[in-house]
Amino acid sequence: MKKRTIFFSLLVFSLFVCGCKYDFITPDYVPPVAPGVSFSIQVAPIFSTGDKCTQCHKSGGQNPDLTTSNAYSQIVPSLVDTANPAASLILTVPGSSKHSWKGYTATESATIRGWITEGAKKN
Repeated sequence: MKKRTIFFSLLVFSLFVCGCKYDFITPDYVPPVAPGVSFSIQVAPIFSTGDKCTQCHKSGGQNPDLTTSNAYSQIVPSLVDTANPAASLILTVPGSSKHSWKGYTATESATIRGWITEGAKKN
């Protein structure tokens, strides 16, 4: 009886010690965005550079059309909330469960948020 108690105590202790694992989450470094974010120079290329949004969101493809010539008119005002930039659909939908195919990097997200914060101007 005493051996069984010791065995189960050691078993429970070993499960407790070996069963716990903690993954440290390191936040992405987001560099500060300089004032004066340009849509045509800084924001529009986020959608079209490399294997990004315009793979699907192009002329004749899925809405919105995010090609360089049409992106601004497709995004503003329907996907942009200048009163609450963090709630803008152009920021919240990519990478979410509604649109899990592609997402933004921390830098891209900060650039788009900075542009919206400055009034989402067509510059």
